Amino acid sequence: MAENLVMGIDIGGSSVKGGIVDVNAGRVIGQRCTIEHQPLPRLARITESIRTIIHEAQYEGTEIGVGFPGVVSDYEVINGPNMGDDIRHGSLVDSLSGNGLSSTLLNDADSALYHAIRNHKKYSGTETILLVTIGTSLGTAVSQGGRLLRNIELGRLLNENGTHIDQTASVRALRENGMDMSSWAKNLSSAIKRIASCVSPEIILLGGGITEEPDSWFGMVDVGQIVKLAPDSNHAGLIGAACWHHDSKNGVLGISPV
Repeated sequence: MAENLVMGIDIGGSSVKGGIVDVNAGRVIGQRCTIEHQPLPRLARITESIRTIIHEAQYEGTEIGVGFPGVVSDYEVINGPNMGDDIRHGSLVDSLSGNGLSSTLLNDADSALYHAIRNHKKYSGTETILLVTIGTSLGTAVSQGGRLLRNIELGRLLNENGTHIDQTASVRALRENGMDMSSWAKNLSSAIKRIASCVSPEIILLGGGITEEPDSWFGMVDVGQIVKLAPDSNHAGLIGAACWHHDSKNGVLGISPV
């Protein structure tokens, strides 16, 4: 398998997505595979999903970059609130290693932002970028001057009523609370404003699965400053995770981690 081809994995609260990434071009080769799971999936379920994706994608290599929904170091899970209790510390990397895979972890929102600042020149030099991923919860990532600041988790801030902002502004909230799109977009706008007040970004990018069909809601998002869809939509996380793994392993991280 060519050295520029790395398996990218994006673990979410409701599914695992993956695909082969050409890290030189910063894009997915072939089709993305998605395997859904129940809430709070355990380690064995996540490992099996990754193995299935590798098989379906016909990936013959051993290098894998993993975007994870929580606080991580390169090789350890520190906090994963939407994952099973046994996915902690080095358990995920060890499990993948036991399957012959060499892996690196990166927060899932960080993965999407790394893709933007690594593979899209118009974002590489922007002073401060905030990326918000909209899914089971709200993920956040921040870069400053092309430098990724890892594990900036602001999606659980409280709103003016003392409620976690993701409880009213996530995709899960939209679906489980039976909200109309206008009300949800208003909640999302308020949540983004509260997050942005902590980091004062020049540009705000939005990612997550719902950004693949933005027509029904994106125009209603109003936060008083520039808001754009993250490049490559719901592919961004797995592309960024694969690129981070490649760059980290080869000592060529263009954007130094903090």
